[in-house]
Amino acid sequence: MAQRSRALQLGLGLAAGWTLLAATGACEPLERLTARARYLLRPVPTWKAPVTIVALDEASLAAHGRMPWPRAKFAELVDRIRDSGAAVVGVDVAFDEPTADDPLLQQALATLPTVLPAFLAFAGTGDRLTVVEPVPSLTKAAVALGSVQLSIHQQYEQWELTPYQDLIDRRLPAFPVAVVGAYLGNAWAPPRPSLIWQTKTSYLDFRGPARSVPTVSAADVLAGKPMNFSHNIVLVGATAAGLPDTNFVVPDMRRGPMAGVEISAHAIDNLLNDRFLRRFSVHALGLLLLLLAWFPGRELLAEAVLGRRRHQLLAGALVGWLVLAVVAFWAGVWLDVVPAFGVLISCYLVGLAAERGALLKSRNQLLERYASDLATESRRQRERLEGELHDGVQQLLVALGRELRQVRRAMPSPEKLEPRVERMEDISEQIVAEIQRVRRDLMPPALRREGFERAAAAYLEELGAREGVATVLERDGWEPLAQELEVELYWLVREALTNAAKHAQAHTLTLRLLRVGAEARVEVSDDGLGFTPPDLSVPPAGVEHSGLHRMWLRMRGRGGDLEVRSTPGQGTTLCFRLPLGVALERSPSW
Repeated sequence: MAQRSRALQLGLGLAAGWTLLAATGACEPLERLTARARYLLRPVPTWKAPVTIVALDEASLAAHGRMPWPRAKFAELVDRIRDSGAAVVGVDVAFDEPTADDPLLQQALATLPTVLPAFLAFAGTGDRLTVVEPVPSLTKAAVALGSVQLSIHQQYEQWELTPYQDLIDRRLPAFPVAVVGAYLGNAWAPPRPSLIWQTKTSYLDFRGPARSVPTVSAADVLAGKPMNFSHNIVLVGATAAGLPDTNFVVPDMRRGPMAGVEISAHAIDNLLNDRFLRRFSVHALGLLLLLLAWFPGRELLAEAVLGRRRHQLLAGALVGWLVLAVVAFWAGVWLDVVPAFGVLISCYLVGLAAERGALLKSRNQLLERYASDLATESRRQRERLEGELHDGVQQLLVALGRELRQVRRAMPSPEKLEPRVERMEDISEQIVAEIQRVRRDLMPPALRREGFERAAAAYLEELGAREGVATVLERDGWEPLAQELEVELYWLVREALTNAAKHAQAHTLTLRLLRVGAEARVEVSDDGLGFTPPDLSVPPAGVEHSGLHRMWLRMRGRGGDLEVRSTPGQGTTLCFRLPLGVALERSPSW
């Protein structure tokens, strides 16, 4: 309970930290990279807004000369646009210097609702900003001025639309807002403040990459080719390479940079169709991150979530959020990815560190216990060997010495010598047999000469005969292993068989030697009492599992694994698994 509470507190703290980072803009560069990727994944929608661009393109420059054109040329262009049925025209060209042709252009502008541009620029060679706007006569002929610096936050990379902007001493609408106001007959109203959505900035939802907006060349319009701008908004602006305002970076760069007049067309589409990207406010984003910290963040932080499950949970959460963000983007909702990934990955790393720490602590405790067990077992084995040598071999040697002394005394009486010699021969044979038994217990000759398979089979048969239980040996694709691995497996199998015969009350013991895929497997099964196996993702603890935890450590030390399958009343199977990467062929010295 305490661990869950601590995990929840950590998760909430991480969510609050990432919310703060998002609020300060620290995540914004990476977040916009993910937005660019989402633009690439989204299919290009069909253009439906009543907007057409009359482009000052390469063909126009080739037909009518380089910029700036005479104002009479622009007057002719506006007249032809008007005659083609346009409802509103926005001319994104700076007419800030008076010329002799201004009355012609003024007369043309007066016959059609026209919006002209204004923008900030440095005055002369100094560093003082000034508002650049059309000459007064043209300004008077236009229905409105609009700022062509669409966003006050970024000048060369366009993501946002700031609807109304303060240009030094005056407040002007953005150019697209002014055009929409002229088209609808009223000003566009920005969205009301909301706790859910960001409303101070309108994020542009670009309807495609560059050259997605319906466009005609100004050269074609001036040439008198039939055009149908009926009730449309017509934007006039530069698109030819090398002209000002034609090289803006936008989120969707599949066809390269975008001209400013085309960005204005996308903004007008968003305004007319209320199609801006909706992005969650800091409060709403914080709530979403808190929910992520609750689940799956709390699970990622938990020490009890081990190994592969933690990795799978993180991968599932990341992929799920990414898919949700992509689908939401298609629906016009900008769901932040970077803060969400930050919460999930932070929870994963903190949880992984906690898991490693807990596992290290557990392993240290088990290693200490294992070291103590090894010392105890080593002492017991030394005492056993000392006792056996003393009670067996030594006593026989003492008896042999006694008989030899009797032989020396009996030398003058040959009739008494023969029984003594026979007795010495018997004692000598007993000494040899006893030494062989001790050696066989220390290292069975079959294991040294013939390998693990024959030695294990021999011990299985011997154990069955001694304990009165049936035995079964099964082989399937088994191949010899490296010497040290076969010795280790032999003692593990011997201990497992001995424990099953003594404690499981089994009627049948089964030994299986298998090769399964890229693993060598040895299984020891019985049909005895069975038990509830412990969790083997960590070393088993407790006195009742001391044998299992020794086997677990020895298998892990060899790069293998131990699996226990058991149910009370239905027998037990111990499976020792070794990857074939460590299960090498026996050396020729065997």
